[in-house]
Order: sequence, then C-alpha cells, then structure tokens
Amino acid sequence: MNQETKTPSPKLERDRNSQPKIQVEQHVRLLDVDKPQGRVICECWNCKQGLLIQHEREPQQDTKVTCPNCGRVAVRLQVAKTLSVIAIPSPWEG
Repeated sequence: MNQETKTPSPKLERDRNSQPKIQVEQHVRLLDVDKPQGRVICECWNCKQGLLIQHEREPQQDTKVTCPNCGRVAVRLQVAKTLSVIAIPSPWEG
C-alpha cells in the first residue's frame, strides 16, 4: 500500500500574526506624447486628488511634482520642467 503525503504549497502557509501585503497603485494617463509639451492626468500618491499636469518634455530629468491639495510630492515624472499643476476631480473615483 502506497501512502501519499501532501505538503502544503508555500503560498498557502501563512503566519497568523502577519498582515497581508497591501499593493498600492497610482493611476496615470499620459496625453500629447508626440508633442514638445505634454500633459499628464494622475492622482496624488498621498491624498488621491486628481491632477492635470502640463510639462515640457525635453531634456528629461527626474522631476518631483507637488500636489496643490496636500503639499506633498504627488508624482515623479521624467520631464524637463513642470509648467502647471491643476487640481481636478479624479477620473478614477467612483
């Protein structure tokens, strides 16, 4: 008689004291990608305020965009400079 033993898969084993990992995502939509000045619609990383960001595309560098609602860094973009940041209703709310 053969006896089979099943070992639980590692992904099914969980420590009772551990919390499930929370995956945070940020909505971003790029507009006018073929023009020298582009636009980005996104949500603030911190407060989820909808933002319309106008920017100059070249030369690309790491640019931190500040949220006009909470005053913290809303998003990091690879753009030359930010021309304007306008608070809008988030298109992803609802």
